[in-house]
Amino acid sequence: MRHWVQVGVVLAACLAGPAEADLAAAMDAVRARDWDRAAAEVSGARPAVAAVVTWSRLRAGDGSFEDYLGFIRQYPDWPGMSGLRGRGEPAIPADAAPSDVLDYFGDTDPKTGDGVLRLTAALTAEGRAADAEALAVRAWTTMPLGPLAESTLLAIYGPALAGHQIERMDAMLWQGALSAAERQRPRVPEGWRRLYDARSALRLDAPGVDFRIADVPPALAGDPGLAWERMEWRARRGRTDDMIALMLDRSTRADRLGRPEAWAGRRRELVYDLVQEGDPRRAYALAAHHRLTSGPDYADLEWLSGYLALRFLDDPETALGHFQNFRAAVGTPISLGRAGYWEGRALEALGRESEAHTAYVFGAEYQTSFYGQLAAERAGLPMDPLMAGTEVFAIPPHPAFARSSVFAAGLALAEAGEPELAARFFAHLAESLTRDEIGQMLEVTEALGSPYIQLQIAKRAAQAGVMLHRAYFPLFALSVEGVADVSPELALSIARRESEFNGRVISAAGARGLMQVMPATAQHMAERTAQPFSVDRLTADPAYNALLGTAYLQDLRNRFGAATVLVVAGYNAGPGRPQRWLATIGDPRGARMDPVDWIEMIPFDETRNYVMRVTESLAPYRARLAGKPVPLTLSEELAAPAWDGAPAPGRRPAATSVTPPVVPVTRAATP
Repeated sequence: MRHWVQVGVVLAACLAGPAEADLAAAMDAVRARDWDRAAAEVSGARPAVAAVVTWSRLRAGDGSFEDYLGFIRQYPDWPGMSGLRGRGEPAIPADAAPSDVLDYFGDTDPKTGDGVLRLTAALTAEGRAADAEALAVRAWTTMPLGPLAESTLLAIYGPALAGHQIERMDAMLWQGALSAAERQRPRVPEGWRRLYDARSALRLDAPGVDFRIADVPPALAGDPGLAWERMEWRARRGRTDDMIALMLDRSTRADRLGRPEAWAGRRRELVYDLVQEGDPRRAYALAAHHRLTSGPDYADLEWLSGYLALRFLDDPETALGHFQNFRAAVGTPISLGRAGYWEGRALEALGRESEAHTAYVFGAEYQTSFYGQLAAERAGLPMDPLMAGTEVFAIPPHPAFARSSVFAAGLALAEAGEPELAARFFAHLAESLTRDEIGQMLEVTEALGSPYIQLQIAKRAAQAGVMLHRAYFPLFALSVEGVADVSPELALSIARRESEFNGRVISAAGARGLMQVMPATAQHMAERTAQPFSVDRLTADPAYNALLGTAYLQDLRNRFGAATVLVVAGYNAGPGRPQRWLATIGDPRGARMDPVDWIEMIPFDETRNYVMRVTESLAPYRARLAGKPVPLTLSEELAAPAWDGAPAPGRRPAATSVTPPVVPVTRAATP
């Protein structure tokens, strides 16, 4: 009881303010860009509440330099300040005091040509000519800029920029900033002009590209940017074999790729294409020769290389090296759990059982993740007791976070019915707090009754390796009555992934509400469940949305039986796709193949990730609902019994034949 009293005290202190301040009405005015009315609605509010309107106005690009500078000085720790600065750069007057301009930017670089001109002038006026010149060169070689900014920089820093004209041309072409590249054309040598003509023609799908390519001087014919444009040109025409040949040819050295990171997305796609075609050796060569040295693409491709070496090439020694590289490059619980599990698998294949156990124990430290749970099972470890969400954080009388204007703004936005913005403020604040402080903040914000807000805070903390399980797997009142094959934990896991418990969200594709049900699907499920159909209720009534969403899950259960992997994949990608994947990948039911391999071979990144994120949530939600740790059974959940196609009462028949996978998977069935 004392705990909740303290929560109430903190909330009351933070929400105290003049009754006439109406932030909800102000935010309606903000959406209408009626800034005068928005300001009037919060004219008597506490400073942080009124500042929300100012923050919104400035982020929309409406304000004087004095407005922007004043806000930056008063609220430097608010979210989105980088974007706010960028929107305000055009408002900086030419005669602004150099000290004010330096204050405006702090230790950040400008984002626009206007900002570059103002900051270089201020640096020069303050006696920092070398810093000004360095900024000019940095902007010239990285930013599109505009005609006025370009001509001004050339007039002032021409000698310093003279040696960077080709570099700018190349950078603009890589960025697809063709207007800037076209203006750069007269500033580069003749050979580079012809290279520009070829690269831009490929980018624009212009006629006569073969002539343009042939016109490139021999010394520039091997330009990596030209090769990349040729690959993209082929991609738009579905010439996959030609893309693979080109990428393999260019991947012998990093300098032949130019910007290895630009090739990474296509590289992953082509790797999966080759695996599906039954060519794992070339798939491995394409994945492993990425020529990256760091970053998320490096980590992804190192893991993928290791996976191919282990599961398709029977080369655990090579695989282990890739998995170790992956582990050294990542830091999130999801990735660290993956690292430990696959290191363990490679070490097992090498017969190094003790080291494999150590790797699994490491992976098991991250049991909120798919592979962390599988690692724990392999190591014979029980569920982490914290997964039950019973951890409570004592709230001090005057917590430091409660004095933050960021926290005050978040609370005000939550009370005003703006959970998305509120969550943004709270999650941003969490970046600067300790684990205990984040836990205390979550105790307070839990009283707001928004699982969406709790989850956003917990996810931001998880990115920094801080796990707060109760908020990471928040509960929501979902009824699954009448849908016998849909467990509460499955419905919660789907809702968590689909909408993050934001019942009013509408996706770009038109999916709506808590479980992101498409209107056509919802109408069909309404008929099946004898419910009146209302498209508006899909976002206004979470219980109604959940009823139709769980009915659809039941429909998928009827189709795929107990195969949770297929049910979840069908919910994300539509039931037809996993049905086809049974033929192209294999059947994860029974002992025909390792279901983990089946998931990893899903050709859609989104669906592959979706299946992992949903299934990893099942055990935590069982524990949350039980209020205590439960057995870790993810491997059993994934390995559904074989499905013979015979419909249970009320079930539609499933497909009766399954084509064997096109790639060797005999080892995949062996732990």
